[in-house]
Amino acid sequence: MYADVDMGEMKKYVADKFAAEGDFSFLKPGELDAMVDALIALDDEYMKKSGADEGEVYDDDAAYEVIFAGMQKRFPDYKMYAMRLAEDYLDFAEEYLGSVGAIEWE
Repeated sequence: MYADVDMGEMKKYVADKFAAEGDFSFLKPGELDAMVDALIALDDEYMKKSGADEGEVYDDDAAYEVIFAGMQKRFPDYKMYAMRLAEDYLDFAEEYLGSVGAIEWE
C-alpha cells in the first residue's frame, strides 16, 4: 500500500485516534478494529485502481467515495456513520503518513 510504512503502526494510530474521539464508544468490542481494517483495505483498493500506489496522484475526493461506499456496504448496520468514518479515516491516515514522511505535497 505505502512503501516503507509500518501498516501495523498506521492501524494502531488510526484506531487510537478514533478511540480518543470517543464518538464510536458505543460499538461492540472488536467492531472498531474491524472497521479500521476495512477502511485501510478500501483505501488500498482505491490506490490500486487509481494507480496511486504506482506514483499517480492520490485524489482525496475519489478515495473518499470508494471508502464511503465500501463502508456502507460492509457495515450496513452503521450506514449512518459511514461518512464520518471515511472523513476521519482520511484525516487520521494523512496525519500519520505525514508524521513518518511517507507523503509528498504537490
